Amino acid sequence: MKKVLLLVTALLLFSIQGFSQFGIKGGLNYNKLSDIDIQALDQNVDNSTGFNVGILYRVKVPVIGLAIQPELIYSQTSCNFGPSLKGVPSHHGDLKVSNLMLPVSLQMGMDLILLRPFIQVAPYIGYTISTSNNVDNLKFDAEKFKYGIGVGAGIDIWKLQVSGRYNWELNSVADFEWDGHKSLKGGKNKGFELSVAFFF
Repeated sequence: MKKVLLLVTALLLFSIQGFSQFGIKGGLNYNKLSDIDIQALDQNVDNSTGFNVGILYRVKVPVIGLAIQPELIYSQTSCNFGPSLKGVPSHHGDLKVSNLMLPVSLQMGMDLILLRPFIQVAPYIGYTISTSNNVDNLKFDAEKFKYGIGVGAGIDIWKLQVSGRYNWELNSVADFEWDGHKSLKGGKNKGFELSVAFFF
């Protein structure tokens, strides 16, 4: 019995090894800063575009259509502070945050010879590397650690993978201090990530 179990385990490991690949990826982020007291800031915060680039490793589990794909991603997100909502003098500028992200994408798909469409769920953790703030009189103290979850879909075509997912950040982005007297904690980053990957 032990020999049979060892043989089955060895065959499974060998099979999984044959379905594992390294890859690189890159794409765009369309994000929005939400859950922040905009009225307290007297400002309008607009959506903005960033980018993502990184490496990944995919393991397909034979027969059942499951794939596990951990990724190490450099991701830049940003937001634009625009005209005042209350008609008072406002401050303009961009706020950018650079992050190192570690999502683990759990994919369920169907192999169709040359194509593999799939859906995915991707919990992630991240760390803020740097910030850039050119908004007048805005103090921005970013939270270093972050976590969230993404859901989406994609398709594998030969060695290419095109995927999109919507990411929800579950913790606050930063502490904000406006004009030296309006201090509030908040802001959650959420938005759509579109990327293309190539596997070796």
